[in-house]
Amino acid sequence: MKEREQAGRRKGSYLFARLDSGEEAVLFEGSNCIPFFWLMLLGQEDMDALCEPAGPCPADGTAQRNCRFELDKLRALIRAGDRRDYVAQYYASCLPLFDDWLYFMQITDFSDRKICLDTDEIRACYETSEDFVDSLRKAVACFDENRETWYESTVAATCGHECRNRTERSFSDFSEACREMSRQTAFSRFDKKIHLERKRSVGGKTARAVLIMLFVASLAAAVFFLCT
Repeated sequence: MKEREQAGRRKGSYLFARLDSGEEAVLFEGSNCIPFFWLMLLGQEDMDALCEPAGPCPADGTAQRNCRFELDKLRALIRAGDRRDYVAQYYASCLPLFDDWLYFMQITDFSDRKICLDTDEIRACYETSEDFVDSLRKAVACFDENRETWYESTVAATCGHECRNRTERSFSDFSEACREMSRQTAFSRFDKKIHLERKRSVGGKTARAVLIMLFVASLAAAVFFLCT
């Protein structure tokens, strides 16, 4: 339960499972958006169920909101699997990661057979629950209508950040695709930093060259003035 309380204080969203012990183990965390693969678990009927008991989100953030999806594990994974062609068509580079994530979710212990998604912090950014649910409907409609939408091809944007918990398996240890994409993302950031430093270095050299040229020109003008 401690993991659940700690996650609840963080910004964003998270995916968790109930273990046989009765504790809630957070498997993945989102940041300021709901990760791509999580959305593929959802159907329009899930949004209907969320919207019915909720009502408006309190403006002061003090009242308790019901922002949790409790998805039937088998039904949600079958739905996501049926959308595999969508990933293959628009995000082919993410397909190995998607396959690993789907299998990992299949073999992970969900004692009550429910995949739980909590979107409390994200939903708080919307004036009403209807606005929040409408945004989810539009995202899910892209899968069903085969319309491309935009997501980053990173582990964080697709699966979410993995959480360390008491489950038997770690996704990053289980999935080679996860490790490879994480390496690529880290290298890309490092490479961008190097290029940024090079640009700064080139800019510094250019500035020094201009100053030297101005100094030489000034010196030459002074010499010419003294000799005439």
